[in-house]
Amino acid sequence: MLIEEGFKAIYLDYKIKEIVPFLKKLTPKDKKEIAALLKKFINKEWGHNSISVLAALACCKTKNEYEKVSPGYYSMPVALIDELLESYVPEWLGESYSFLREVGYLKMLEWEQKGYLTVNDEIGASLLTSSLSEDELSIYPVTLESHIWLLFEYESSVTERYGDRNWKDLLKNLVEQNKIDRNRVLKSALQAIHFNFSKEYNAWYLELFAYLEPTDKEILRLQEELFLVFHSTQQSLFSGILKILNPVITEKDFKTEAFLDAVEPLLTLSTKNVLNGVLLALEKIAKSNEKFREKIGVLLMPVFLNKDKTIQTKGAKIIAKYGNPESHTIKEELKYYKENFLSDTHTLLGQFLIDEEKPEHQEGQNFVSGLWYEPQPIASVETIEDFIFLASRVFNNKETYHIDQFLATLMRLNHELEDDHFNKLEPAFKAAYKLKGTSGLHHLLATFFINYGLLKQKKASDILLEARLEFPRLENWGEKRTPLIFKAYQQFFLDIFESLKEGKKFPLLSVPDHTPCWISAFTLIDKIKIYQDQHEQPIAFDLQMAVLRVKKENLKQAEQYAKELLNAEYFNFLKPVFNPDYFTDRYENAYLEGDFDWKLSSRKVYKWNNTEEIPQLLVSIENRKEIPEDSTLLDYLFNSYHGVYHDDLTCILYTAPYFSGSVFAKKYNETLSNAVYQYDIKGNIKFLDAWMKLNLPFQPIHYVFLSAGLLNKDRTFSGMAFEVLINRAFSKDFDARELGMLIGENINFELAPVKRLTDGLAGCINLSSRHNQLFEKLLISTLTAIEKPVFNLKKILELYYELLNLNQSEAYEAIADKLQDWERENNLKKIIHQIKTHERKTL
Repeated sequence: MLIEEGFKAIYLDYKIKEIVPFLKKLTPKDKKEIAALLKKFINKEWGHNSISVLAALACCKTKNEYEKVSPGYYSMPVALIDELLESYVPEWLGESYSFLREVGYLKMLEWEQKGYLTVNDEIGASLLTSSLSEDELSIYPVTLESHIWLLFEYESSVTERYGDRNWKDLLKNLVEQNKIDRNRVLKSALQAIHFNFSKEYNAWYLELFAYLEPTDKEILRLQEELFLVFHSTQQSLFSGILKILNPVITEKDFKTEAFLDAVEPLLTLSTKNVLNGVLLALEKIAKSNEKFREKIGVLLMPVFLNKDKTIQTKGAKIIAKYGNPESHTIKEELKYYKENFLSDTHTLLGQFLIDEEKPEHQEGQNFVSGLWYEPQPIASVETIEDFIFLASRVFNNKETYHIDQFLATLMRLNHELEDDHFNKLEPAFKAAYKLKGTSGLHHLLATFFINYGLLKQKKASDILLEARLEFPRLENWGEKRTPLIFKAYQQFFLDIFESLKEGKKFPLLSVPDHTPCWISAFTLIDKIKIYQDQHEQPIAFDLQMAVLRVKKENLKQAEQYAKELLNAEYFNFLKPVFNPDYFTDRYENAYLEGDFDWKLSSRKVYKWNNTEEIPQLLVSIENRKEIPEDSTLLDYLFNSYHGVYHDDLTCILYTAPYFSGSVFAKKYNETLSNAVYQYDIKGNIKFLDAWMKLNLPFQPIHYVFLSAGLLNKDRTFSGMAFEVLINRAFSKDFDARELGMLIGENINFELAPVKRLTDGLAGCINLSSRHNQLFEKLLISTLTAIEKPVFNLKKILELYYELLNLNQSEAYEAIADKLQDWERENNLKKIIHQIKTHERKTL
């Protein structure tokens, strides 16, 4: 206690001169007391000062203990620490980088020479990087003899700049003054790359190597080390290495064989600047050394898998110029790649293919696009045991139709459920309880199920009693911002709940019999017959959802069947199924056909006190927050405002599958409408897949959504969008011109860069001749919508030129004026000239 009081007196009165003598006298037990005192008060009631820093240094037994109470920002009282270390040195002193960083590299060396500590190489390297003065580096010989080389072996802050000072300049000055060995620096810089610390470090070491301006002789001496960098996983280094090697590639001492082996894997890459560097190097070798021409010709083959016209053409020109047309090896290799040739490549390499029969122009009339998804029958849940199993799964978002099955089975088995069954349903109630605090359709279902359990179970279980405090009554579910479609579902659930309370036992009409959500007209007719026989009216939203889910097939036969079974009153329930114009007078065509207006505009975004305007394309659709109580299910669906997430979005899509337009419009506006901020990409991927499973005709709004997908920066989403394009390309309802126009509008208004389109489309060319023809139409429409020479327009024109050749078409006259205007752009002159002078070819 006396020790504690003594320390408090020194600390609180800041008796700085007394602290070191006080600490020197402490026993191990005393130090333990002081350490406990520091833990209790430092960073809570007390602040740090020189006294607390010295006390922590003297009393903490381990590095970790010290670092927990050390300030990490307080300037060290170095003179007093020197005085303390004369009598006591903590064993962990050389291990604490956080402490040594505060005192600096030179002080560390001083203490190391005095024998106070030993520092490992990694800490030494980190401390050294804080010294950016040549004078400091020359004080102790060990710095330039040993420590400076640690910068190439351990991660440190060597890459950082301090004002105008940086380690590149420092190392270069040391080399020029002959204070360190130049060759060792060059070699060490290359070796450091193989430690693969990080991309930033690897790039820095390569920049250092180039900054030292190695001579041709030095490059040749280190060429094998340079070749090894091509095995790195960091592709961004390759261009720098190729640039360094370029001046010596034709020198006598250059190891050409080893170089060719090293760059062979690089030719499979898609990175254009790397490929250009490799092609330049290979051309130089081929030009100067006939010995390697055949090997280079074979090495070049992977570039013909690349859909970039420039890359393919460069590779083809090297083979055409330096390859031997009689080479059996090159001819054989080309056989495996010729299907991927672009038209110019085929022309350039014609002499190597002279023995090949000319391929007939395949019309591809037999091309059949398979269904995206084949609907499967849905088995009904018959037994209580199966229902108990389903009840646990329904809250895990497995299949959307599980909710319908769950409700239908509950209606059928309601009378048979006893207390023993409710005990077995405990896992299902727990699964529902886990949804507390969430929102959306599954939370509504959980609320329904918990309310049902509380209604039916004679003695509520603990989980239900706990859930009663977390979940509202079913009629009180929802908030002001709850989307209207969920309020429709709430009413649907409430009506079912009332039917259960009354003990009614009727089949739910809206339960799908085929995946993902389809109902057969015949199945629905049979169920309505049961209501007719019992003189009962169906639940309103149940009936409305059922007729919206009826698949439009065999309707003539179904109508006749309904007339035979149903009287006039109950047959009228099916009017929306059999009358194609039933909804025409009730709802706006935009909602029925998905034909919404859209407009291009700018959106202001506030960023770092600046206002930035970003382009956006918005669909014109109303978002209401209230509608009359007697509204239909479609009223709720069409007027529902935003705020629906992807797990629920699919359920809503499958509520009225033929009327998906408003759901697409709202989802697009929410997550894809502007050029910069796009959200819920995973949700959009699931949504697009869910829609494709319906195999329905395209509506105008679908093209808006699909164009945003094709041009999206997310590769998974973009890839799926291109799969949709390929799959639906030859559907009677698909309009390539409308999609192309939207793509052109997006590009013209800078909603998306050209590269996203060309990268995706290049991978789709030559799937079939019919696809090529469709892609040509798509690009014509795209080019028609582009009003100015946007960045990378050349790439679209190159693809268009390639398709002209493949399709043996002639340039479309409607874009002739635009080509005339764009030809004034220097980078477009050549490709436009090729398009304008294009002649019909037979490949």
